[in-house]
Amino acid sequence: MLIYICDDQQEEASVLQLCLTKAAAELSVSCMTKVYCSGEALIDAVENEAAPSLVVLDVYMEGMSGIETGRRLRSLRPDLPLAFLTTSRDFAVDAFELNALHYIVKPVTVEAARALLERLPPRPGSTVKMLELPVQDGTAQFPLAEINRIISKSRGVEIHITGRSAAWLPCRFREVEVRLSDEPDFLLISRGCIVNLGHVQSIDFDTCCLKNGEQLPVSRRERLNVQNRYSDFLFRRLDRMKGGGL
Repeated sequence: MLIYICDDQQEEASVLQLCLTKAAAELSVSCMTKVYCSGEALIDAVENEAAPSLVVLDVYMEGMSGIETGRRLRSLRPDLPLAFLTTSRDFAVDAFELNALHYIVKPVTVEAARALLERLPPRPGSTVKMLELPVQDGTAQFPLAEINRIISKSRGVEIHITGRSAAWLPCRFREVEVRLSDEPDFLLISRGCIVNLGHVQSIDFDTCCLKNGEQLPVSRRERLNVQNRYSDFLFRRLDRMKGGGL
């Protein structure tokens, strides 16, 4: 994934680069970023180089503003995903008119960068990995990256996706375990509870804390395996971050 950043403040651009790289690593996506210090320089790059996957524009820049730069980019590449970086929400109407993918209010965080990347449409030729479970009328599908946990409940399973209501399916929990057995980021932390490590904030001796603030118990039986698997996940994420480049 190639992301262009347009910001005339180098320090703030560097913070955004770091947050985007960390967020991409959490999503298991390779990420490279390029920074341009003016709208004119960015437009020249878009006209003459390979199209990026995303452009993030600081709204308040000297000379050509981020909004004006966005308008110019829209005329060049109507389908180019645009996002805005700002200190306030006052420009929301202008961003809406430009069909902006998202906007980030400073100071930038990894969580905000991840929310932005999760809004990106699938790239041509790419596939979104899904959890497929049988239901009475066929098959229910859930994007793996969006699931934060799955629990056994009421003779079925409850699929929890961040920002949405949980979905209950009349499916055996064991069947979910089998279908996720080849997914290293999904981990059984107690009898009847699987978490997606990409949505985990931390794991201590007996508690798993999700990024949404929820706390889940880690069973005594699973504690050693959970600690080992979580350590492996952190090392994998670190390796991805080192390879992502800035």
